[in-house]
Amino acid sequence: MKKIFVIILSAIALVGCTLEEQVISSSEPHTYYQTVPQCLTGLNGCYIPLRSIYANGDYFEACEVAADLIYHNSNSYYDGMCNYTQSIPRFGNTIWTQGYLGVMRCNAMYAAIERSPLLDEEKAPLLAECVILRAFYYYILTINFGDVPYYFEEVTDANNDRIASMPRKPAKELRTILMDELEYWLLEKQALPMIKTYDPSNDYRIGAMVGCVIGGKLAMWNKRFDRAIEFFAPIETVYGSVDAEGAYSPRDALMGYSVKDIMFRNRYTAESIFELPGYSKDYGLRVTQQLASRCTPSRSSTTVEGAIDDEELEEEEGLDLSQKDDFYNGIRIPELGVNARTTSPYRPTCYFYKKLMPYNANDKRRSVYDTAKAEGGELVEIEDGGGYLAWCYKGWKDKTVDINDPANPAGIHFFNSTKSKSGAPFLGDKFWCPGMIYNQDSNNLKIFRFAHVVLDLAEAHMRCGHWDKAFAYLNATKQRAGFTELSGGHLDEALFMEDLQKESARELFGEFTRRHNLVRWGIWYDQVVNCAKYPSGSSEKECEIVGYVKEGPCREYYPIPDQQIILSNFNLSNPEYDKYGL
Repeated sequence: MKKIFVIILSAIALVGCTLEEQVISSSEPHTYYQTVPQCLTGLNGCYIPLRSIYANGDYFEACEVAADLIYHNSNSYYDGMCNYTQSIPRFGNTIWTQGYLGVMRCNAMYAAIERSPLLDEEKAPLLAECVILRAFYYYILTINFGDVPYYFEEVTDANNDRIASMPRKPAKELRTILMDELEYWLLEKQALPMIKTYDPSNDYRIGAMVGCVIGGKLAMWNKRFDRAIEFFAPIETVYGSVDAEGAYSPRDALMGYSVKDIMFRNRYTAESIFELPGYSKDYGLRVTQQLASRCTPSRSSTTVEGAIDDEELEEEEGLDLSQKDDFYNGIRIPELGVNARTTSPYRPTCYFYKKLMPYNANDKRRSVYDTAKAEGGELVEIEDGGGYLAWCYKGWKDKTVDINDPANPAGIHFFNSTKSKSGAPFLGDKFWCPGMIYNQDSNNLKIFRFAHVVLDLAEAHMRCGHWDKAFAYLNATKQRAGFTELSGGHLDEALFMEDLQKESARELFGEFTRRHNLVRWGIWYDQVVNCAKYPSGSSEKECEIVGYVKEGPCREYYPIPDQQIILSNFNLSNPEYDKYGL
């Protein structure tokens, strides 16, 4: 089969690198991949399915809305409600097809690099990057489907039918194989330098730090907490810090990173281990994703005198550009601009904004402006505020006010009609995109950062009986946020895990982790039924997701699409879904 030279623009946007390639010709894979730049070109193509998964707003729904912290009132957000079956798998179909597309490309590139005439020392970093990417795709597949088929060979005409007919393999066994591979290439062979992902010398490619995160998370799922600690150790060395006497402190390590940098608009920040870029100027290409339009307060539409209509866009998008302003739920916020298209937004559940991160909590992450102290329109800004929630915002209420006039300063205005904070706030500007054009926001999505590792280490050390270390890691994120720490006076595993699960909700809010963490902890069903039941605090309205979860607890995982079951000659199946008639 002919392989046309891979167009790498999308891949460049994904990894943030500035590699320059020239299209020379079409060639067979076994004759083309002869040099390091040529192999890097092929590896760039292996990144593209990651964008297809993460940059689609439906994956945010699957990871965050189908859990206990975020909800949506509309019954058309199917993945957020877990409204899927074997015959209608929703976004599960995309995860499956793109996940295995990534696996297939990684396997093909691994084989191409192995048979290339490169020296062993040239092959090693390329093979290691390929192994990390392949493990990344299998990690995504196992946390979304559980047991899945696996193969590490290049697809050919001779083995295509056999590979298509493979049954599920226990996820625990697959994860063990992946961990062994990662351990060999990263910890034993040290084929990639132990440097930050966004170190300039790394060209912003996926490197050893991402591989160590994935290895550690695979170990957490397998309850091999000792191996998780081993995988996370190099990350602590690179992202952490030691004092003058060589002692390591999780608190001091995390204190070196600003809470404000957690905002998605702040790209390639020091704490980030992996981000999905939303914007690239390479070769004049603009690549974006659409999450901010689902997280920003609804934009009002008021006629702006002198605005120019765009008839073509109006016809395609149903948007009259003469109806533009910068009012968002009644508050004029110029930084968000007049061109944004917003949808009916996601909101935090009552469980999150009343119990975990209330408006008066002593927590830097909760808001940019201190709602508890905002009286009479005065501006009280939280130092290093993370902007997780937005009850109010600095802006103008009157469209006739000249915002450039020093005599008309912006004041604090509440999105809710009263200052009682009784209604659900909007998601905060952690997720907003200043100057967004229509629904195409240019933020970077935070996938892995150092705080993720710190919280996993808290659990891993507790499970291994290292209680002093467990409390130190758990309290590190709290200390950075100025939040109340957990006392180390008791050694109760259940109480520790309850506090860890709550702190994970606060620290990692909206970062593609919640649903899968709940599944790994074995509490997804109870959390959704109990905590997402009344999302806005009303006892009269049950959240849509609750009904679907009660109908089939098996929905903690997606079903394998029935089309794939047919293609496998029925070697694949969904017994848990069959049990519930789904």
